[in-house]
Amino acid sequence: MEQKKEELKVQTMEKELEELRRDFFKFMEFCVPPKEVRDEIAKNLYTIPLSLLKIMRTLLDYEIKVLEERIKETEKKPKSKRIKIE
Repeated sequence: MEQKKEELKVQTMEKELEELRRDFFKFMEFCVPPKEVRDEIAKNLYTIPLSLLKIMRTLLDYEIKVLEERIKETEKKPKSKRIKIE
């Protein structure tokens, strides 16, 4: 009879583990969004660096444009003026 009790305990532990596993997966299904939503999130996470790089490129292009305009302004101005003496 002692062996039967041990076997019963082992079986109940296995059943309890299975129930815990099912409960865990039910909880995970509640927390984890559907596959389509996960794919969209992953896609957005991959595009974040691209967006940041585009922002940086735009800022660099603007700064380059400003510097080029400053250089053109300095080239147009004469360094010295000639004064006509009568």
